[in-house]
Amino acid sequence: MAREKVCPRCGRTSREVPFIGNLCRDCYVEVYGIASLPSRVEFVYCKYCGRYKYQGEWFEPSDPTLEGTLRDYLFMVLSRRMKKTEHIDEAWIESIDFINKPGGPGLYRARVAISGRSGDVTVGEEKIVEVQVNVGVCPLCTNKITKRGYEAIVQVRSSSGRLGEDLRSRVDAFLAEELSEQLKDTIISVEEHREGFDLLLSDPTAAKIIASKLRSNFMAKTVETYKLVGRKPDGSRKGRLTISVRIPEIRPGDVIRVGGRLHLFLATSRRGAPVLVDLQTGREYTARPDYLWRKGFEPYEGGMETARLLLLSVTPRSVLFSDAGKNYDEIIDFPREKVKVYVEDFTPGKIYKAIIVGGRAYVIGVEKERV
Repeated sequence: MAREKVCPRCGRTSREVPFIGNLCRDCYVEVYGIASLPSRVEFVYCKYCGRYKYQGEWFEPSDPTLEGTLRDYLFMVLSRRMKKTEHIDEAWIESIDFINKPGGPGLYRARVAISGRSGDVTVGEEKIVEVQVNVGVCPLCTNKITKRGYEAIVQVRSSSGRLGEDLRSRVDAFLAEELSEQLKDTIISVEEHREGFDLLLSDPTAAKIIASKLRSNFMAKTVETYKLVGRKPDGSRKGRLTISVRIPEIRPGDVIRVGGRLHLFLATSRRGAPVLVDLQTGREYTARPDYLWRKGFEPYEGGMETARLLLLSVTPRSVLFSDAGKNYDEIIDFPREKVKVYVEDFTPGKIYKAIIVGGRAYVIGVEKERV
């Protein structure tokens, strides 16, 4: 039978309360505590992007708010710097709450709840830790502000020489939605030019990835050049990669002249290849990604009128339209095989945009339901 212990501090026995060492559980925590924590912690974050500094490196914020990132930071730092007392087998942080809510640089106080275990006895305590929050500027944002540190340029232009407003908006939307945050972080600056814009990047590999994505999604032609711009501190050569990205100024539904023949441009495949219809033969085909640049192409200067057709009916043998452009007075009856549909929904009662050439109708868009 275990010998009964008496706490020399409060007089309670081991029959009344669990003991840790020679003290009762409560007195042990009051005298020694569960673990020691630093009384003050420093936290530095970038005022532009929210990254925080830890052991000389900058990391992405773990939470959209300063308070959330700061709490996660304290969990990490305090857990690593916590030192349990002699008779505690295991200690951990249960929660962290701020006495004054973090809202920017300044001195804050955090209430840290700690739990610990000694054998089968579990105990808890609270400690107050001061947190000095300072702001700085991370290297990535410093480079963006000063426009230094770029090692690659992606020059975005169009086939017509100047990047049109519509094409520019489509490229901007693509870069915003399709690039990972890691790739976006390598973009130090965007420089506007009369002909288009340049992306200044800190990483040549990222520049190649972005150029490749533009090539695949916009049928762009890319050309890489490398120029020596100096030497690095170790004496090795320092170069700068420039990638010219030229994008065709065309979009689905446009008629273009390719190799002397008129084609309807339908779409870009997943592999960045043009999907075309030869308007002379009616043949639809997918070309190689560099086909347009190799053959040479240009918008059809003569223009190609787009008809507005109200779809009346579709049968296995014919498609019946009413010409909305002529006040619905003219009825057009096409053999079914002469109508090529490039819209997902082809339903009677809707007005469609179509190109009519060589006795064929190419339905390229839907306008609206007839009112």
